[in-house]
Amino acid sequence: MCLLISVFSYYIFRHYLQNTLIQSTETSLRLLSESMDSSINDVYRLVRYCQTDSSIANYIEHNPNPGSVLSVSTYDSFAEECSRNGAYNYMPRIAVVSQAHYLQVVATTYSSTADLAVQIPLLPYYEELLTADDYDFSTGIISDPFHRAGRKVLPIIRPITYQYNNKQAGYLFIEVSTDLFTVPLKDYSCPDDSYLYLTIADHTYIYEDNGLREFTPEYSLSQDMSNYSLTGDTQISRIHSQTKGEQILVTTPLDMPDCYLSQSISHAERTNQAILFLGILTCILIGILSIGVILMLLMNRMITVPVSHLQSRMKRISQGDFSRDPSIEWNHELGDIGRGINDLSENVSHLMERRLEDEKQKQDLEYKMLQSQINPHFLYNTLNSIKWMATIQGANGISEMTTSLSRLLKSISKGTSLLIDIREELSLLENYFTIQSYRYGGTISMDIQVDEESLYNSEIIKFTLQPLVENAIFHGIEPKGSAGHIQIHVGYEVADATDRIRIDVTDDGVGMTAEKSAQILSSNDDSSADFFREIGVSNVHKRLQYQFGTEYGITIESKEGEYTTMSIHIPNCPLEQRQA
Repeated sequence: MCLLISVFSYYIFRHYLQNTLIQSTETSLRLLSESMDSSINDVYRLVRYCQTDSSIANYIEHNPNPGSVLSVSTYDSFAEECSRNGAYNYMPRIAVVSQAHYLQVVATTYSSTADLAVQIPLLPYYEELLTADDYDFSTGIISDPFHRAGRKVLPIIRPITYQYNNKQAGYLFIEVSTDLFTVPLKDYSCPDDSYLYLTIADHTYIYEDNGLREFTPEYSLSQDMSNYSLTGDTQISRIHSQTKGEQILVTTPLDMPDCYLSQSISHAERTNQAILFLGILTCILIGILSIGVILMLLMNRMITVPVSHLQSRMKRISQGDFSRDPSIEWNHELGDIGRGINDLSENVSHLMERRLEDEKQKQDLEYKMLQSQINPHFLYNTLNSIKWMATIQGANGISEMTTSLSRLLKSISKGTSLLIDIREELSLLENYFTIQSYRYGGTISMDIQVDEESLYNSEIIKFTLQPLVENAIFHGIEPKGSAGHIQIHVGYEVADATDRIRIDVTDDGVGMTAEKSAQILSSNDDSSADFFREIGVSNVHKRLQYQFGTEYGITIESKEGEYTTMSIHIPNCPLEQRQA
């Protein structure tokens, strides 16, 4: 495990070290490029000044002779603007050239007797740089054509137009010294095996010996790693060179078209950091293994031996030995467990005795429950006697009511099952309705319609329909003051792609408002005092939701003065399936 952790840690460290070196190199290059970009932007500002200044445009348009008032005044303002420019020291030659004459601001060491107005158009790159849409640095760093020693410069040629049209009248010629790039690089800290590259268009230069040397890149790109970059415009590449091997190259753009500054990440620095980490990791592993051995010995003495004693004690308890064993009550955490085991063993006998006592109490309670059933059975026998006497005397109504009441009481007292099938529930409802029909002198009637025979076997909560029929009689038909009819319909409905059963209880009574319907389903107030009415419509609704889920229950549809339909929604589940 330690070895796996070490390998994983080393891999994570290598990945983290590589990311850190890439990002630190990228940050340093960004700072270096910003320093160069600042000087480059100063050069751009001078170019914009020369292209937009009215005095220079006037000079170009009139093409005055050297020494004239216009030529001298234009030169004074031009030279002053050049000297104020932040990159002035990096521009050894700045010339504004008209048709036949020119104004030149030049360092003393760069002075020349050449006629720039004649010599510059003869340069091989003159036409290409002058007609380019933007700054063109495709010439790269070249030897100064107007300097005896041929110092290295980067030429810039930009057109100057007339004041009132876009036609070219003259041009601006600037030589940018390589010091613009090398001066910031002199103060840049770079490891010995890390290399700095400057790319200008198709030319690549390597920085060495405080100067730039042009060379042809010999490396090939093996992997693009730009996803490690902190900024979107920085490119990270893994390259392979025949002379320098595999390297990671960080490249950031300069504020010049097709110009980039690149640095290869030091391989020695990565290797040194990795070796240091491996040394630290090795020391940590040795320390962990030493601590592990010591802990193993201590745990064997402090845990393994006491645990074996506890296991032996538990085995004796399982064999029936519940006596207290003081030898396992040590003065530490395992000793607390030992004391708990001893306490447990002493309590087992008490628990067994208590269980015997509870069994005896249970038997006594069952005997009392059997005795409590004597009175309901006596009542059933009495009602049966009344039934036969009424039959003998020809009082069929009394006989039928007594039979129905007897069946209802028997259903209430027998069993404690919550769920019954719909067939049995409808039978209980018919017994209840028989009693009520005699009570109202036959002015109410009830029809039951079941769509399919299989519906009789589906389960429903006991005494679900009776409170709804009772509510229909007492609150729907009775206030109407005339005969009424109740329709019971049992059928299927499809909701949420699940088969469900819907039982509609419809009466032709006085109806109710929507507010009253909502109040019935949410109210806990039941006005009846008998057993069935205490269940209440709202209680039935809640019982259905508790049993089957909130998507089931009762819904009410009513119209005042016409009808009320209470619909019971339950799942289609035959009772025998649940019992199975």
